[in-house]
Amino acid sequence: MPKPREGSASFWREAGAAFALLFRSPLAIYLLYNLTFVTSLFAIYGADIQGLAYLHSRQANLWRMLTVIAPTAWVTTLVILLSDFERNRSAWPRTPKGRMTVALCILLGLPISVLPLVAQYVAWRDSPLMAAAVSSVLPGSSPHLKMLITNMLGLMTATLLASGVIGVHTQLRERLPELKQRTSPSSPGALDEEVRWYQQQESLLKQSLALCSITIGSSILSVGAMRNLLNQSISTPTEALTTAPVLGYGIYYTGLVASIYLPAHKSLKDVGNLLVEQLLQQSPGNPTTWKQRYEEQQAARAWLGLQGSALQDIQQGLSVLTPLLASISSLILGPGG
Repeated sequence: MPKPREGSASFWREAGAAFALLFRSPLAIYLLYNLTFVTSLFAIYGADIQGLAYLHSRQANLWRMLTVIAPTAWVTTLVILLSDFERNRSAWPRTPKGRMTVALCILLGLPISVLPLVAQYVAWRDSPLMAAAVSSVLPGSSPHLKMLITNMLGLMTATLLASGVIGVHTQLRERLPELKQRTSPSSPGALDEEVRWYQQQESLLKQSLALCSITIGSSILSVGAMRNLLNQSISTPTEALTTAPVLGYGIYYTGLVASIYLPAHKSLKDVGNLLVEQLLQQSPGNPTTWKQRYEEQQAARAWLGLQGSALQDIQQGLSVLTPLLASISSLILGPGG
């Protein structure tokens, strides 16, 4: 009987290796997203399996599914940030001055980020009709608690992303004076280390921009879907919610992302240009003509990713949301707009 035992042990070893490979690969994000989506849908609207039916007479089922896209995206973003903790931790400044700078920026910017959420709760408190509509849309004894928890989750995600961008920006600003005051070329090993550090910061900055774009896009989609749900519960046409606040919501937070990212991108370019000069000084053969120097400079700039502009990076980040644009337009331009 030893053979079956050996075969069983081998099977469980292979199964364990397969699970380990699965949860350490990008497939884990796919599984997490789907699991979080279904869990959020049931937690917010109740365990009604009919809500997932693709042929159903109730249009509200579609709006309900779209409202949980935002919390699902936020949870997925948090897992992405925490799963690669060692890499993302490099965005946090190493010096006490840098850490205090990041903390101060977050504390000063937090009220601006929370302001639309506070304004929304104040508006609902002063409108009994809207409070009743929210209670009818979100089943259970504490609908406002559900929305508060959801908004706090989004705020936590946005704070972590903003901290990453500000942390990278702070480190770049701390490195700039050192590079400007350097009179002699660095050793090849030290320069290679600086280039690797720069490319890591550039990667972190672009990752934060992409995740911010996903966060904003999913939020606009969910807010538009919630608007349609509330309008279905409001019996008075004059009290129906319009599309203007939804558009204003998207513009407001897009402006916040741009105000954080553009200065960081400018500092990234400044550090990159100084590193280009260091690389040209260590070139094996000094260029004899302006054309050769220009070609080497352009090659170094391309290697460090200095060819694109900040606007192009923002456009690339927003292009992640292209598949959602049709859905967003149908929501914000739908009935009651």
